[in-house]
Amino acid sequence: MSPYPSRHAWFATLVVCGCLSFPDTAHADNAAAAEFTLRNHNPFLQIFGLPPLQSASVVPAGETNFGVSLDLANNADFGATEIENLFIDGESYFLQMTLRRRVKSWLELGVDVPLVSHSGGFMDSAIINWHDTFGMSNTKRRGPDDELLFLYQRDEATLYELSSTASGLGDVQMTAAIPIKEAAADGYALTVRTSLKLPTGDDRELLGRGAADLAAGLYMSRSATFFHRPLSLSAFGGLLLLGDGDVLPELQESAVPFGGVVGSWQVAERFAITTQLQAQGAYYASDIEELGGGTTQLGVGFRYRLQKNGRCLKFAVVEDITADATTDFALHFSFNSRCDR
Repeated sequence: MSPYPSRHAWFATLVVCGCLSFPDTAHADNAAAAEFTLRNHNPFLQIFGLPPLQSASVVPAGETNFGVSLDLANNADFGATEIENLFIDGESYFLQMTLRRRVKSWLELGVDVPLVSHSGGFMDSAIINWHDTFGMSNTKRRGPDDELLFLYQRDEATLYELSSTASGLGDVQMTAAIPIKEAAADGYALTVRTSLKLPTGDDRELLGRGAADLAAGLYMSRSATFFHRPLSLSAFGGLLLLGDGDVLPELQESAVPFGGVVGSWQVAERFAITTQLQAQGAYYASDIEELGGGTTQLGVGFRYRLQKNGRCLKFAVVEDITADATTDFALHFSFNSRCDR
């Protein structure tokens, strides 16, 4: 078991970074970023301060961007060793409100406010049929449909258990971004992004974890054309430093690397197709892959720009592509007041 993201994720990152470095014969300055602001919604990992996937572009000077997103995440996983036992079965819902404002020419500030809910859910039977249709495995789906049980045991002692519905405020995240290079005629953008997650959620109900986390990352993007239509390519990487939390504290790592790649093709004036790959290192020192393994998840979907006001609607389907600690299946919906964010 490796605590780091799979070699496929790093290979994809290198490919896109290579594409970012090559000159382009036709620039597409209007190729707006269409990334999905996703985190890993595994119930034991979503409590950490991993920043959502963002682009290298920042809000224009003096302007504000507002967004709201809804994620429906269905989890069905289990794992065991001689001394450990893990069982994850249930659904989690994440309603998040985001705000970004360019306060100085060199600084963008923001805040993410999440509302989190864990329950037995309703999607189990539909996901089983989805997996059967596309030949994907359902071997992790044990127990009755629409059950809620998040359980971790070690040395026959239960260290965490949640079996009843929980809802409330999650961990609020403060963000800051410093643009190093903003997109111009050459189509390149480079930005340093940082975030501080505050311990505002209840760790007893997996709404938070009772500690602050600090993240910093480098985000790059470029504009190009593909079949005479705008194409946006992005890559990012960073490090998340973890405070001493209250959920499985004896297993917690101190730092987690993260990174990923995004490709978005604007196939029509108001419609873009986006594919993104995200990877993270291990959060816990556990021999159970579903808890202590590196994670890789794939998001595929689209962005639609509203005609009159330039606002955006986005939708994505999220799947785990390796047998690790990633959400089994998720749906993402979002609205943004600016279509290039």
